[in-house]
Amino acid sequence: MKSKFLIVFGLLLANVCASAQNYFGVTGGCNLSHIHDKDFFDVDYYSKIGFNVGVAYEHRFKNSGNNYPFIDASILYSLEQYSFAYKDRTIDPYDIVLYYGGYEPIVKEKYLKVPVGVGFNFQLAEKFGLAPKVYGILDAIIDRFGMDPIFAFGGGMNLNVGESFQIGIGYDLNHSFSRSCESGKDWIGNFHANLTYYIFSK
Repeated sequence: MKSKFLIVFGLLLANVCASAQNYFGVTGGCNLSHIHDKDFFDVDYYSKIGFNVGVAYEHRFKNSGNNYPFIDASILYSLEQYSFAYKDRTIDPYDIVLYYGGYEPIVKEKYLKVPVGVGFNFQLAEKFGLAPKVYGILDAIIDRFGMDPIFAFGGGMNLNVGESFQIGIGYDLNHSFSRSCESGKDWIGNFHANLTYYIFSK
């Protein structure tokens, strides 16, 4: 009985592996960051546009027709930024420079990101598919050596055009280091839109 189970399991695994396809490509796009938690003075925060670029991988399990589950991963360089201004106009920025040793109204953070996601593609037409997904991200701030990596989580949607092109949108949230809050930590949200081109598959 045990040997029969192993044979059946092996055949199923071989079928899944044979029908799966690995896609490798490049990706790039823009992002918009904003702050959720504010505890440093009385501050207004403003979103600013950044960008990300990197390499992408997708593993498609095409064993059930055109509708299929997938896993994907990327390695990204991401520049994310926002600005802030003090609501109390009696606060002189130059006094803050003297007291805190620096004043930076535009915050720019450079990340190395590794998002890993899982989703399902629903084939809408011969060359178009809609693929919702959820993912986790391991972030490392490039110019802050020695800091622990940050874990983010999020969700999004891909529009697949043929086998090679993909238009994706997503939103992720992390409890990240912030230069503009007293505690040093803020909930930072990041909306992003990307275009991915898969160069080859095997």
